[in-house]
Amino acid sequence: MLSVNDALALVLDLALPSASESVDLADALHRILAVELRTPHDSPPFDKSLMDGFAVATSALKSDNEFLQFAVVETITAGMVPLNTITATTATRIMTGALLPSGCDCVVPIERAQFNETSPDFVIIQRADVCSEANLMRQGGAARQGSPLLAAGTRLQPQQIAALAEFGHARLTVNVQPSVAVLATGNELIPFNEPLRPGAIRNSNEPMLLAQVSTCGGVPVSLGVAQDTAQDLSTRIQHGLKHDVLLLSGGVSAGTLDLVPRQLAAAGVEQVFHGVDMKPGKPLWFGIRRSESRSTLVFGLPGNPVSSLVCFELFVRPALQKISGIQLREARRLTAAVRQPFTVNGSRPVYQPSEISVHDGQLVVRPVPWNGSSDLRATVEANGMALMSSAHGDYVAGDVVPVWFWGDQVRLPGV
Repeated sequence: MLSVNDALALVLDLALPSASESVDLADALHRILAVELRTPHDSPPFDKSLMDGFAVATSALKSDNEFLQFAVVETITAGMVPLNTITATTATRIMTGALLPSGCDCVVPIERAQFNETSPDFVIIQRADVCSEANLMRQGGAARQGSPLLAAGTRLQPQQIAALAEFGHARLTVNVQPSVAVLATGNELIPFNEPLRPGAIRNSNEPMLLAQVSTCGGVPVSLGVAQDTAQDLSTRIQHGLKHDVLLLSGGVSAGTLDLVPRQLAAAGVEQVFHGVDMKPGKPLWFGIRRSESRSTLVFGLPGNPVSSLVCFELFVRPALQKISGIQLREARRLTAAVRQPFTVNGSRPVYQPSEISVHDGQLVVRPVPWNGSSDLRATVEANGMALMSSAHGDYVAGDVVPVWFWGDQVRLPGV
């Protein structure tokens, strides 16, 4: 049986980056840049003041006086162009962000100046407050024209949208978002807004998977619920194969009604692997349907909801990230210290639902009480999972284990 790492390598080998498209900046939040961007001009594009105050020249320091008097020749607000050149005896009143007048090499904050609004023609400034290059930024001080701005593969966040606006990037080349079809299977499933009846369970996998796809930047498409019949499965699978990725939940184990692998094969989907050495999620099925118009990655996720959740995070999320154009970092694990003793049951590696947090500056993990792959209630307390192995023996507080955050939980820098 494949290890998790070997199975993931097979998945990523078949997950190819999508094509690119052009979008308006207003529609670019959370999209993935397809090309590197460089700065088209200097930032700031001119010498500017960083304070409300007075623009002066340090040539005024040739005077030995402790207090220096300057004639105020004009007032400059942001957006104005100065008309006067600063000399050793003149000053310009200036506002934050305004263009510096010629000859200025110092801005003195207004709170450090003796200035009376009723007599605005002069200002007195203490000699010690006149310092070369103080409280100003020169053209190109933040970035020079042609310097790197954003790398290809960047998922655009609000602060990056602001930077793109500053540099006039009104249209952006981004990767096309992968279309991901979700198909739940099973005669026992009923809509989540219906009352329970004997033998039935509500369909929780479909809304969970649709939400997980959204957190990856994919476009989720619901295919509803397929009954455990060859005809219904076949029809819905054909619809799913029109998308970049098809996720099926249920029907991949060894039960009498586990029909999914047979129907996928009948639809021309090549099996890559079936079964991974992990708990939960052992029955995971993966394959690919190749055609002239598109290739579709197909994941047969186990029907138990925690198994489906874990398999998505370990395999589907990295695949969608690669398709979306996100530059995957070299594989490395985030680790955390176990907060309490823990014993692993069984021989397979266990991806234990857990609460991951920071305590005294250290990442720590608390395995939550969990009754197996059907116990979805336990995941409400968790924000991720920890990899625990029976080969390790009993865990004690302080033991370090690999951990993963789920969904769009906040990740630490560099992760």
